Amino acid sequence: MIQQVHSHPDIYRIRVNLPDNPLQYLNAYVIKGVSGNLVIDTGFNRPECKRALCQGLQELDIRLQSDTSLFITHLHADHSGLVGLFAQAGCPIYMHPVDYQYLVDSEDGSTWKAAEDNFMREGMPTAEIKTQFSNQARTFSPDPHFPVNPVHDGDCLHLAGCDLQVIHTPGHTPGLCCLYLPKEEVFFTSDHILFDITPNIQVWYHMKQALQRYLESLQKVRELPVRLALPGHREGDTSIAGRIDEIVAHHDRRLAEICHLAGLYPHSTAYDIAPHMTWSMRGKQWKDFPPTQKWFALGETLAHIEYLVDHGVLCCREEQGCRHYDLVRTET
Repeated sequence: MIQQVHSHPDIYRIRVNLPDNPLQYLNAYVIKGVSGNLVIDTGFNRPECKRALCQGLQELDIRLQSDTSLFITHLHADHSGLVGLFAQAGCPIYMHPVDYQYLVDSEDGSTWKAAEDNFMREGMPTAEIKTQFSNQARTFSPDPHFPVNPVHDGDCLHLAGCDLQVIHTPGHTPGLCCLYLPKEEVFFTSDHILFDITPNIQVWYHMKQALQRYLESLQKVRELPVRLALPGHREGDTSIAGRIDEIVAHHDRRLAEICHLAGLYPHSTAYDIAPHMTWSMRGKQWKDFPPTQKWFALGETLAHIEYLVDHGVLCCREEQGCRHYDLVRTET
């Protein structure tokens, strides 16, 4: 399903359904120019996503060739999975080098192993770790052997007849980049800002303080003049400042909730704390969460714990290879 979301330049949204995924669908955007085209993100590397993306491009009479470029906003497989289609066709591909390198390093499974070992130290049982082998982020990720044009914060790209500004907004991933059309005040927010769900913030072995970086990245773009915001999932809006304030308030509540739980359950692991957090899972109990959602929930819990430890609110003690957390008691 395609929808025109802006005119002059002509911008279209291709709705790429994500089967068996709570995100429901990805918004792949296309800027259709007179002398070239730009596609932004792709969907998972699975037949259903390929069919939806290719059908949308066909309806727009866009062929994958050298005058069509691809911009990958970040490494997650629902955004990068079908990059191989563009690489095989000789399309120029743009991506931040930090996220590109993460894809390359993930090929032998070492990055997943590092994450699994870390989560085991945070209390996740071995049996729960094994269920992650079905994680869609792993199963439907792309072949990382594609040529990339690296982009960095502040770069100006001239693609599809448009001048686009690259804005590096680390947090959701280390290398996530948004695209901004200054003249038209159109902002492709990817998963940095979503409007009816909250972006998941995880811990990363090669990026410390993911939550701190994310909050800083939100403030970085808060005053950006925006007439139209186009997110990676669900619907967009015409304003970002109000939504940013809502997201910041959400994380403040998360931090307060973890402090409360650390007081109720002293010397807990992150895995002990996570089931007591407030999650939007349509009334499901922790034991009934799908494996992937447990993974994301633990990662988000841990990102907030990391923030609190760094700010001296929680302390961490490691015992028998497992980390435990307590409130830092202040003397009165």
